[in-house]
Amino acid sequence: MITLAKFLAISGIILPMLPHKNLIPDINLTPYSIWLATVVVSGISYLSYLLKRYVFHESGVLVSGIIGGLYSSTATISVLARKSRKASEQEANEYVAAMLLAVSMMFLRFMILILIFSREIFTSIYPYLLIMSVVAAVVAWFIHSRHRRSKDMTDESEDEDSSNPLEFKVALIFATLFVVFTVLTHYTLVYAGTGLNLLSFVSGLSDITPFILNLLQNTGSVAVLVVVACSMQAIISNILVNMFYALFFAGKGSKLRPWILGGFGTVIGVNLVLLLFFYL
Repeated sequence: MITLAKFLAISGIILPMLPHKNLIPDINLTPYSIWLATVVVSGISYLSYLLKRYVFHESGVLVSGIIGGLYSSTATISVLARKSRKASEQEANEYVAAMLLAVSMMFLRFMILILIFSREIFTSIYPYLLIMSVVAAVVAWFIHSRHRRSKDMTDESEDEDSSNPLEFKVALIFATLFVVFTVLTHYTLVYAGTGLNLLSFVSGLSDITPFILNLLQNTGSVAVLVVVACSMQAIISNILVNMFYALFFAGKGSKLRPWILGGFGTVIGVNLVLLLFFYL
């Protein structure tokens, strides 16, 4: 109830009170736009947090990947990779399948965010995101079907990934990243032009949500096709980074390594083909 009260406060009380005046001349960055992006992402995160904590609390690894992907695919993949160190060889593929389901849900999460902020961009990008989501889910199903589990796997304590997504530190980090990518995008367009493509790949090294939301709120100065291309490139870059996170947290000699390389490699390869098709 306390968390719900906090969410209602930041969305229903603080948001309407914020001004629409630009903080920096010539840059479309207002207190309202910063907080609006934070509220939307926090809302989706809060919903997935409630589902994971109270509806699917005793769920298996696969459901953990699905619900966690709505909140943060990077965090979910990191947690699953760490937990996989204690998994048996028969259970290894289950963890990789759950990671890829988190990636699949990430595409759906971005579809929702894009629809909220720009229907024009959504109309252009949703076929690609939908195909990417389906491909990740199919690869996850294929890996899951390779071995039968000897017993049902259920999550143990969720101390690592059940933290409240509305913590002030999380909101502050997101707001900071949003401001940084807004300024970088503006000056990249002014002084570098095509440098926005490079910035989209670089953004994949961190949370790409602020970068994509910033593009969506600057559709007046950035062409629709550029927004679509940069969003897809940022997502592909982030999946590649997530693959390295999975390899790192799983540890050297992990039974997951062949599955991680094969599963994530397939998803990244198909996404690159779709990106090439988009450019053609």
